[in-house]
Amino acid sequence: MARLVQLVNQLLEKRARPLNNRTTKILTGFAALGVTLATLWAWRASEITNVVWQPISILACVAAPLTLLLKSAEYQLCAHLASQKPTQNHSLRVAILSSSANLLPLPGSLLVTVRSLAQSGSTYGKAIKSSAIPGLAWLALCGLIGGTAIAIEGPALLGLATIVCGALVGGFTIKLFGSAKFVKPRLTLAFAIVVVELAWLAISALRLGLAVKALGVDISPQQALALSVAGALTVAIGVFPAGLGLREALLAGLSPLINLSFDVGVLLGSLDRLIWISFLGLANLVLVAAMGLHAMVFANRDAQ
Repeated sequence: MARLVQLVNQLLEKRARPLNNRTTKILTGFAALGVTLATLWAWRASEITNVVWQPISILACVAAPLTLLLKSAEYQLCAHLASQKPTQNHSLRVAILSSSANLLPLPGSLLVTVRSLAQSGSTYGKAIKSSAIPGLAWLALCGLIGGTAIAIEGPALLGLATIVCGALVGGFTIKLFGSAKFVKPRLTLAFAIVVVELAWLAISALRLGLAVKALGVDISPQQALALSVAGALTVAIGVFPAGLGLREALLAGLSPLINLSFDVGVLLGSLDRLIWISFLGLANLVLVAAMGLHAMVFANRDAQ
């Protein structure tokens, strides 16, 4: 098992390296073009004529801010694993920057989190391990819970395979967590990680469920949870810009298996992405304004 932990640490280090500029531009261009064309096709192919605005409002004003707050809470957990105690303001700032970096065709969230922890005093290796544990826990929970939902709503064999994968990732996460050294009590931190990652799974299902509702299509909680598996897979792969194209393809492919149409799968992924990017753009503007105001206050204080 020690050899396995070492091997995964090496894989995480490789995954944390950005792609070259040429590859970045090619991936971004093809992914953006593919998603745009697929969305236009899906809209024309579907029988949807009107968009329901109430779910969109909830998605933009409730679900998106909650996603950012959970990202901040997850960074706090990563910091505790690295024996650090960041402020809430710092955690929220890292959450905004890491979410924005994840829009690039690289594991941007991992890169920003690792760099922040390393700059705060952790070794690079410890920063990678501390950043990976909550994410692996989320993948495990997505596999276990999302796989169960797939088994209920769709093919039992696919659901079982997803559950087995989730269990394997969960077992490795427990081993990796056990090998970490940190200040906070082990049981307390383990419980906090499970709670935050369960909340991540719930908010992912909520966002996708609201996107489907906005298209005027009914969806059950089990279907929404099953769709969250697609998001987990794109995060695990982490090459495409925020899963651009890949996430939509997985959602579209999974949708018919759980009694949703293919075109609805394409549209719900595009709608959720559009709202999230718009919210994230606004959050970045607020962050830049706040940092500018902070610098101005300190400059005026120094001048006095």
